[in-house]
Amino acid sequence: MTAFLDRYQRFGRLGLRLLCLHLLWLAWTLRGGVLLGAFPATAALHGVLREDARRAITDPDEPPALAGLRARFGGHWHREFAPANRLGALLLLVWAVLVLDRRVVENLDLGAFGPVLAGGLTVAGVWLGVLTVLVWPLQSHFDEGALALLRRALVLTAGRPAAAALAGAGVGVLLAAYYLVPGLVPVFGLAAPAAVATAALWRSGVLAAAHGAPVPERGGSAPRPAVH
Repeated sequence: MTAFLDRYQRFGRLGLRLLCLHLLWLAWTLRGGVLLGAFPATAALHGVLREDARRAITDPDEPPALAGLRARFGGHWHREFAPANRLGALLLLVWAVLVLDRRVVENLDLGAFGPVLAGGLTVAGVWLGVLTVLVWPLQSHFDEGALALLRRALVLTAGRPAAAALAGAGVGVLLAAYYLVPGLVPVFGLAAPAAVATAALWRSGVLAAAHGAPVPERGGSAPRPAVH
């Protein structure tokens, strides 16, 4: 019974934290006028989750406190404003090209090549979805530019396909739950998928290089570790 109550309390604390992070994401997205605020808010969300993941390794018995959460989120938002918007703009461009190609294939008579191209674009869409899931946790961990981060995510899907698939599948299952229970969306929003992706990468060992030594915040003087 004690173990059950302990797990129940942990689950409740996690749910409350995700709700708070979702509300902070909404607030700071609006603060940036939505278009300029959404990507820094996404980067800030993953930055806080990265800190939580590292704290869970160094002090697993101490749950993250809500005190100071807003200040930490805001600090990440300001620090990542320009880099996150550059990364977000790059992702939007790649998605726009993919959607445009899909529309062209759907509206042109390409004969026997049509289904082949449509299937290829579907696979590319799934792959790009996984890259989008991976690149934000990587952005919170590595002090690199948008192109370098996207390339790192590509390398990760090729070099560590199991870890990439785990993160992508976890987010996919959660999005399916959102579809089946729409009431979860206004409660947890982007915070829950971000937490799933972050946890999957840390548990897989992809970001394990940060376990042994402190990793400076983005923009710090020392470089961040590479994925092994």
